[in-house]
Amino acid sequence: MRRTAARIAFATVSATATAVLLSACGSDKPADTGRHADPAALAWVDKVCSGVATGSAKLTQPPAFDPNNPQGAKSAMVGFLNSLTVALDDMAGGIRNAGVPPVPDGQSAVDKATTTLDETKSKVSATLAKMQDAKVTDQASLQKVVADADGSMSGLSEPEGPIKHLRANPELDLAFAESPTCRQVYGGSA
Repeated sequence: MRRTAARIAFATVSATATAVLLSACGSDKPADTGRHADPAALAWVDKVCSGVATGSAKLTQPPAFDPNNPQGAKSAMVGFLNSLTVALDDMAGGIRNAGVPPVPDGQSAVDKATTTLDETKSKVSATLAKMQDAKVTDQASLQKVVADADGSMSGLSEPEGPIKHLRANPELDLAFAESPTCRQVYGGSA
């Protein structure tokens, strides 16, 4: 079956959102076996991973749409972008609600991560507004809306997302690597 431009674009947006949300606790780097994370840092990271899981759960079922129904396809993409903004809010809220990480320079890491999330949400919200206002009547107009959305969403495919700012802190990185919650939610690569 031939994939339409709308499906490809939707897959791109979906993959971007999933990468931002699901890669939060993953790492290819093994934990340092010589030392272990502070229990308070582990508890903080567990809260963050739980918040990320809440946000990403909202995106587990991307909506299906009929490529022969351009208005329906547009509505499905608008719905997905709405879900993405809520998921980003949940993720930022999960980080903020965890409080200040009990590690040196922890607040700085949180500030950088939440700023990245806020910037991402702003870009998604702008794309959503343009898509909502766009007039879609046929395949050509749908493809234009999709191309515009792809252009607006460029730059959001950074694989580590905002969590890279948290993991840049050595103490938090160690806690992410050892977190039982992150391993349970995201598999053994946490």
